[in-house]
Amino acid sequence: MGNQYRCALIGGQSLLIECGQRLLDAGHAIIRVVTSDPPVVEWAKSKQLPVSDDRGDLCSTLTAEPIDYLFSIVNLRLLPGEVVDFPEQMAINFHDGPLPGYTGLNVTSWALLNGEKTHGVSWHRVTHGIDDGDLLATEQVPIEPQETAFSLNTRCFQAGIASFEVLLEKLTK
Repeated sequence: MGNQYRCALIGGQSLLIECGQRLLDAGHAIIRVVTSDPPVVEWAKSKQLPVSDDRGDLCSTLTAEPIDYLFSIVNLRLLPGEVVDFPEQMAINFHDGPLPGYTGLNVTSWALLNGEKTHGVSWHRVTHGIDDGDLLATEQVPIEPQETAFSLNTRCFQAGIASFEVLLEKLTK
C-alpha cells in the first residue's frame, strides 16, 4: 500500500458515500465531511467523522485542519480560491461529463439533446476556473438508443465509482 492521506469531502449523494467508504477502506483519514445531504450526514456520523453543513463558511470549515486532498463530489457550489489552494496535494472534483467537451451543469441532458453516442465522467484538479483543471481519471459511458437522463446519470454514477478507484490507485503510488 502507498501513502495514507488526510482528506476532506464536500458534496452529497450516494457517490460521495461510496467514494468516502473507499477512502476509509484504503486506510486514508477523512478529516471532515461538508454536506447538507441527510444520507451523507448519517453515513459520516455512523463512521464517527466530523460533519459540517455546506451552507456555512467553507473557508473556515475546510481550512481548519491540514489536509492532503479535498474531494468535491456532487458539489454544486464553487469553491473559494482559499479552499482550492489549501490542500497540501490538491483539490479534486468529480464531473459527470467528459471534459473538456461538456462543462457546467446538466451535461447528461445536453449529451442526449446533442445526439452523442458516448458520454463519460471526469475527475479533475480544481483550479480557479470552472471544470478546467488537469484530468486525473476518466471513464467513457456509451449512450444506449433509448437512454434517458436518469439512466445515463445512473451509469455515470457507476463510472464515477470505477474511475475513483483508478484515481485512488494513481494517488497512492
